Amino acid sequence: MMTGTIKTLFIYFLYLILNSSHAKDVPNTGEVVNIVAFGEGRCSDTSYWMKWHWLPMWRMLGSTGRINFEYHPYGIKTTCVDSDDGDDVSCECHHGERECLLNQLQACVIEALPNFEEYMEFVTCIQGKPNITVAAETCFEGPTKLERAKMLECADSRHGRKLFSDHEKYVAEMAPEMHWVPWILINGKRYKEAEEDLWQFLCDRFIDPRPIHCPKKIIY
Repeated sequence: MMTGTIKTLFIYFLYLILNSSHAKDVPNTGEVVNIVAFGEGRCSDTSYWMKWHWLPMWRMLGSTGRINFEYHPYGIKTTCVDSDDGDDVSCECHHGERECLLNQLQACVIEALPNFEEYMEFVTCIQGKPNITVAAETCFEGPTKLERAKMLECADSRHGRKLFSDHEKYVAEMAPEMHWVPWILINGKRYKEAEEDLWQFLCDRFIDPRPIHCPKKIIY
């Protein structure tokens, strides 16, 4: 039979062997994981990801202080151009005008609350709503940090269109190859797994040491 010391060493080396296969392709991310996501206001895949992956993950791991998040409401088949006189912006979105208005509303929220810990609940609430009226009535009810009338006014204004248009530069800078939304970057690299199993994937591949909030089973 193994002594306690030998058994401990055996388990330790077995752990190293089992995890060595990931060592070459997993970046050394340190303590904080940086997540950047791109999405569209009426995209069902974006809505599903935000509701069932992003928000539950944040509620599990947000208290660890090891997640940074950045959201850009700008997706594929989306274009914004300045008017000839430069006084306005005209935008076309993948899922039509209502989507542009939802994206513009999200952009207004992000401007008003630059800290993602404050804006993410509002942005997630707005996501997937049928129009900005329903979004405003649902997401800005009761005492909140955002005034409903001001957010609606911003969303359907030149300023709101410009805010939305400004998110295009982040696509060019960080995701020029984007062909799908939600498009999720972790520490600057796109991972399809982050769309399908965000909590598990982050725990297995990026957050070390592993928080107690993570699943016990390792998949990735």
